[in-house]
Amino acid sequence: MQRIKSASLRWDQGVPISNKFDDFYFNSDGGVDESNHVFIQGNQLVDRFKALMPKDSFVIAETGFGTGLNFLITRQHWLAHAPDDATLHFISFEKYPLSAEDMMHAWQSWPHLNDCNTALLQQYPPATEGFHSLSFDQGKVKLTLIFGDLLEQLPRLEAMIDAWYLDGFSPSKNPDMWQSELYQQMARLSHSKTSFATFTVARQVRDGLQTAGFSLTKRSGFGNKREMLIGQYLTHKAKISVELCPDLPVIIIGAGLAGACTARALADQGQSVLVLESNPKAAQEGSGNPQGALYAKLAVKPSPETALHLHGLLYSANQIKQLPVQDPPLASLCGVLQLALSDKERERQTQLCKSELYPNSLFQLVGAAEASQLSGTETPHSGLFFPNAGWVAPADYCHYLLDHPLIKCHFNQSVTHLQQQDNRWTVTTDKRQYHAEYVVICTAADARKLEQLDHLPTKPIRGQTTQVSATDNLPALKTVVCGEGYISPARQQSYCFGATFDLHYHERECRDSDHLKNIDQLIKTLPKFAEIKLNHCSGRTGFRCSTSDYLPIVGEVANFSETVKRFENLRYDAQSCQHLSVPRLKGLFVNIGHGSKGLITCPISAGVLVTMMFNQPNPLPKDLIERLDPARFILRDLTRRRI
Repeated sequence: MQRIKSASLRWDQGVPISNKFDDFYFNSDGGVDESNHVFIQGNQLVDRFKALMPKDSFVIAETGFGTGLNFLITRQHWLAHAPDDATLHFISFEKYPLSAEDMMHAWQSWPHLNDCNTALLQQYPPATEGFHSLSFDQGKVKLTLIFGDLLEQLPRLEAMIDAWYLDGFSPSKNPDMWQSELYQQMARLSHSKTSFATFTVARQVRDGLQTAGFSLTKRSGFGNKREMLIGQYLTHKAKISVELCPDLPVIIIGAGLAGACTARALADQGQSVLVLESNPKAAQEGSGNPQGALYAKLAVKPSPETALHLHGLLYSANQIKQLPVQDPPLASLCGVLQLALSDKERERQTQLCKSELYPNSLFQLVGAAEASQLSGTETPHSGLFFPNAGWVAPADYCHYLLDHPLIKCHFNQSVTHLQQQDNRWTVTTDKRQYHAEYVVICTAADARKLEQLDHLPTKPIRGQTTQVSATDNLPALKTVVCGEGYISPARQQSYCFGATFDLHYHERECRDSDHLKNIDQLIKTLPKFAEIKLNHCSGRTGFRCSTSDYLPIVGEVANFSETVKRFENLRYDAQSCQHLSVPRLKGLFVNIGHGSKGLITCPISAGVLVTMMFNQPNPLPKDLIERLDPARFILRDLTRRRI
């Protein structure tokens, strides 16, 4: 992910014109009517929406988001004609996104479409390259905005498209987009019933589509445009739609943050879920802290870890924006201050601000005086302020996620054994057996206790948080503040801060020495908290689950012995097995290894798993999904001759 340029516009009677392409974003004689004529009617969407079955999904991909007009119109048709429990996935690419201010200006021309504008602006992402997931209408409409060059981003998409909107500026104005690579990728992502529609009938477009395997039909264009083009992909490749067994719920093992997020994501798809948890209630392990910071520590140089964390931060923030109002609140996007406690960290933050990776709207460099004003208490340190980050109450959030009519939780049940037979899994606990087609392991480092996952390189890391009452003699924080640890604004008249990081000590009881360590770190960051006394402290311990490459493990579990056999040549030639696929334990998934970043990686990882199960568009790019694959460690160790 990196910062990208926003669109540069000029205006003509309320119609935006791109300065770069010298072209209109929509028809000045009737942009809404043109969109309906070209894209809605051209793809026969009203009839196709009406013909959908309950719980079906429909996927549209658009080659230029622009002002969002096509999305807003499509959403209204979807809500009017599709089944109430069906899901629209609208995927749109944009190399030069409009600013939020320009979007609002453009929308003034269409007051009848304004019922979605507030929600869209609330979730509208910063000008950062990559995949951005937005959700509307209680999840009935999902928008994936993919910022960046279309021909670079399309190969990263994992989806099966039902209809294409070939929009964007005309081939004469924007020839870089209308290339053979576009049509080849369209073919990769299409099936036998995939349609397309476009306003242009340029020869190069017709030739490119036809060569890629699409039928072509000219029909009357809109307004002054004499003709437009529609067609369908000519192939026997059928759309693979996965419908989970209604009689067998998906079994989630573990009711922490990963398990709760996965269960809720499945339930929101209409899937029944059974959660098995060894503790007497949810979120009793690493997810049980009263508060946690929602933020990402970004790297100066691009890395998979930074890309995942930034995708995840924006994904989680959008979910938080849709939470119901509760007292006390489950979360708050009050902002996060990452303070620089050393010269090295100050230099790193300065380099971040100079980097081409991140847009200015994501964070800003602030001096000690401004940091003190933002936080509500004195600090001697400068830092970075993230205005759209904040805190979450993980334990309460887990309980909220699990409170759904399609989710049943069975507590005090430790899973002792998994066995697969005839594509069904038998899950044995210390009390009884359960059966499922799909099982998801969300038990952090304890996942290795199951023989199917005992090869995964995870390790538990002990962390202790400290809690004190938010008395009158302590400052009233307004933002989350991070230094060597973190502290959030008070919730329920209590401050939570910490946490320690201990690889070697494995006992659960709280230690005074760890409370003192947390207090010392806090005072270095915020001196006014020096009033805290040890005998006023309480707290809890939890164990983070970390991996050897610091990325989560998310996806369908590899069959260890079969993978070793199939890829044994990796020991001698690292390039020899690129054509091979990994043998999987069908229906067994895992979602673990989130370390201290679960608040920004668990929700998006749950989204990844659900799209894998239902064969829906993935919220992460293909190359980043591969980085999370449970099989990566087997392949790595073969290459390094460790196995």
